[in-house]
Amino acid sequence: MSKALPILFWMMAIINLLPVVSAVMPSKLQDLYGIASGSADLMTLLQHRALLLGLIGVTLAVAAHMPELRWPALIGGIISMGTFVIFTFTRGQMSGPLGKIAMVDIVGLLIAALTAFLILQNRGG
Repeated sequence: MSKALPILFWMMAIINLLPVVSAVMPSKLQDLYGIASGSADLMTLLQHRALLLGLIGVTLAVAAHMPELRWPALIGGIISMGTFVIFTFTRGQMSGPLGKIAMVDIVGLLIAALTAFLILQNRGG
């Protein structure tokens, strides 16, 4: 079980690190979000979002090897992925590019749930 936790944290880290490419290559924003690069303000916000996701991803990766960071990293990942899924669902955007991202985040949330279960199980034993 101790080997499973780092793998699960790395899986969540990768999910959060993938969008970082769009922070340095704005042309990737269209591929990722399906949004044309018409507004400089919107591009700035999306690039900033990509960097924040990168911070979450790095935190999850570090937590894979530092048990004392696991709960804060896990909670941050759950909040990030969960709010995106909620926003996408409540706005009826579950189809198209945003829906694809939401589905990846749902997978991430399932990984997070399993991770939390394993952490709690390890504490009890």
